[in-house]
This record gives sequence, C-alpha cells and structure tokens, in this order.
Amino acid sequence: MKSIKKIVLPITLSASVLTLGACGNGSNSGDTLVETEAGDVTSQDVLDKMGKSEVAQNAFQIVLNKVLKDKYEDKVDTKKLDEQIDKQIEQYGGKKKFEEALQQEKPGSTVKDFKASQKTAKYQEEFINDAIKVSDKEIEKNSKKGSHILIKVKSGDSKDGLSDKEAKKKAESILKEIKKNPDDFGKIAKKETQDEGTKDKKGSLGFVLKGQMDESFEKALFDLKDNEVSDVVKSQYGYHIIKADKGEPTKKEKASLKEQYRQMKIQKEPKLIINAYKKLLDEYKVDYKDKEIKKSIEDNILNEKALQQQQMQAAQQQSAS
Repeated sequence: MKSIKKIVLPITLSASVLTLGACGNGSNSGDTLVETEAGDVTSQDVLDKMGKSEVAQNAFQIVLNKVLKDKYEDKVDTKKLDEQIDKQIEQYGGKKKFEEALQQEKPGSTVKDFKASQKTAKYQEEFINDAIKVSDKEIEKNSKKGSHILIKVKSGDSKDGLSDKEAKKKAESILKEIKKNPDDFGKIAKKETQDEGTKDKKGSLGFVLKGQMDESFEKALFDLKDNEVSDVVKSQYGYHIIKADKGEPTKKEKASLKEQYRQMKIQKEPKLIINAYKKLLDEYKVDYKDKEIKKSIEDNILNEKALQQQQMQAAQQQSAS
C-alpha cells in the first residue's frame, strides 16, 4: 500500500504544457527549411506532415506560454528561481550531467529549456491560484488533523495482511489497550500499525482533506472531536483505530492544503478551469485564423471531457509507477 490518501494530481490543460521550453515566433508558413535538387522542404510541408491536431496542440501551448508570461512574469521571482535551479544543477554534479539526465526524459532538452519550463509552471500556478479561489474558511471546514493505526487485511494487492477475522480481532485488542492508556496512542501506533507511511510518525497523517480518504475512514475521522479515538473502523485496506489530533496548520501546511483542495475542486468540476482559460484567452483577444485548428483546440484542449480523460490517464500512470 503506497498511501491511504487518494492521489490528487496537478491540473493542466494538456499533458505537456508545463514541460515546454522557450518558444520563439518560428518561421513563416512558406519559409524554406531545406534545399535539395529534388525539391525544397518548407515549414508548411512540415506543418502538413504533423497534422492539424498536433499543430493545434503546439500552437495552443505556445500561445498559452506567451499569455501566461505576459500576465504573471512580474509576480514570479524568476531570478530567484534561476538561482535555485543553478544550485540544483551544482548539487547534481554540473551542467553536463544535469542535461544528460534531462535528455533521458526528453531528447534535445537543455538547461535553458528546463529553466523556461519551470518559469512557465510558476506562471501557471499563479494563474490557477487567481482563477480558483480557496478561502481559509473552506480549509477549516474541510480539513482535519488525524492519526491512525492500521491492521491490514489480506487482499489481491496486499499479501502481508491477516485474515479479516484475525485483523479485526487484533485491532479490537489494540483499541482496548489504547482505552486503558489514551496518552500512549502514538507509542502504540509506532509499535503496532502496519501502515509503513505513518509508522515512524507515530501514526500521524497530518491534515486530511474531505474527499482524500476512504469514505468510512473519513466519516469516522471528521465525526471525532479533538483527541477523541474512534471504534474499530473498516476500510478497503483493513481495520483502523483513528484519533483526531488537536492543532492548527502552519502557514506552509495551509498553503499546501489550499493547493490540494484547489486541485480537488477542479477534478470534481473541470469546467471551472476550462472557463478560466477561455476568459484569459478572451482577455488577450486570441483569434484562431485556421478553422480546423480552432475546432481541434475546442474539442481536444478546451473541453471538459478531454480534461477528464487526461486526469484519468495521469492517475493510471501515477498508480502504475
């Protein structure tokens, strides 16, 4: 079991928007790229070969990068970002080694491309923060700090658990021990829990958002008052004993919770981010001169179903990794 928390994936309109390097204006459609005695190759030949869908994807990415940079460059400390990347490169063993690693993922990638992509990611982050507001009140209402002890039940995914009957019996026995010594919950969790992700943290899950956990686990946690301990609760992973921990999120934790909650809102209602992008493009008077490219962008990028499909594919890849 990797984590009992559900995966929350960052949202973008296309899988590669944030991996782009710096994009220039490019050649005019009729420019000659290669000359031969058999005939020249023009930029239009290349575009025709790529097909409208791929052209539309790349055109949209370039437009979006330009718009986001224009709108948010002043809000992002790009100098500090460059310095952080330079430090990362130094720690990696230098520019050559860093670029070799980049090129294993994307042939031809350079440090310049990587820096440009990181800036684009920051512009995108600023845009999403502007477009999808999350208040402190929403976080207070929809988050709770908790700890748990898990006794696994054997399943197709987990061969190291107990039988259902044995796991329940063991969880009930641990609960009796906790009721006798409620202040020892963390100590008992470290000794007994079978959740490797929280074992060394005395069972602590930190702050949990509604919608992240198994339904039965979540209901039990959010029904508890501070420092209360639940009865034995069954989830898809096994049997849990859950404690509601007292405490307020730090500034950093609250920022992280807001980002996770924002992504959950978008995953639940993709049209929120689709409409925000459309509004941004209208603000910059983006005009598609080619009807086929316009249709491809509307059908495959600025489209709720297309975004949901991307989310599903990304979730499958994350689960497989």
